[in-house]
Amino acid sequence: MDLSNNFKNPVLINFNLVFAIVMILIMGFLTSGNYANAMDAYNYYAVSFLIFGMMQGAMTATNCFMERDIKKPNLRILSSPCGKFPIYFSKMLASFLFDYILHLLVAVILLIAGINLGGQNVGWIFLMMIPVEFSSAALGVLFCCIFHCEETASTILSLFVSVIAFLGGAFFSLDGLGSTLAAISRISPVKMLIDVFFAVIYDNNLSGVLPVLFISTAFSALCIFGCQKTFRAEDYL
Repeated sequence: MDLSNNFKNPVLINFNLVFAIVMILIMGFLTSGNYANAMDAYNYYAVSFLIFGMMQGAMTATNCFMERDIKKPNLRILSSPCGKFPIYFSKMLASFLFDYILHLLVAVILLIAGINLGGQNVGWIFLMMIPVEFSSAALGVLFCCIFHCEETASTILSLFVSVIAFLGGAFFSLDGLGSTLAAISRISPVKMLIDVFFAVIYDNNLSGVLPVLFISTAFSALCIFGCQKTFRAEDYL
């Protein structure tokens, strides 16, 4: 039910699908003159905005968990004897599946358009997307459990994601703006993901795949643990 509700939301679909593709085309066009090969600009923003979209999946989770129109029909779950875990985990899972399906569709469209996503290594890109997408959904649900309000959780998450995306080079790389900004950029998980994705795509270097899988999975587990400690059914009413 949660998954179908997400697919009935045109705002979420447009943001995760249409907006991502449009931004890749716009930013690729605007910065193509900065690259020896104009296609490299589109390749860069295809990866950076795909990662940015995965981070923004946290907002999908806040909508799925506490948005008013979805919240009311799901109140019956609270009276079931299933306990707390299935309530919040089902929202994580629905948000994850929704975002992953749409971002896979974005990736397929980009591949058809001639964007380089690793050739024979594209499967590793799709694999790394799975725990990253889920960790974003888990973070969104955790923030709802902590703040008990979709608007507050979404506002804080939106600011947080925008900051780490900017620092990580999702909009433009900070590496050429001095050693200080380059060093600050490295603290962003977005920067780590961009570097690992490009290593797989251009260098056939898979050494970063396992750390991404492990760190994302561990972060998801921490978020689930946090939800178990902070979720209260009465806050959902």
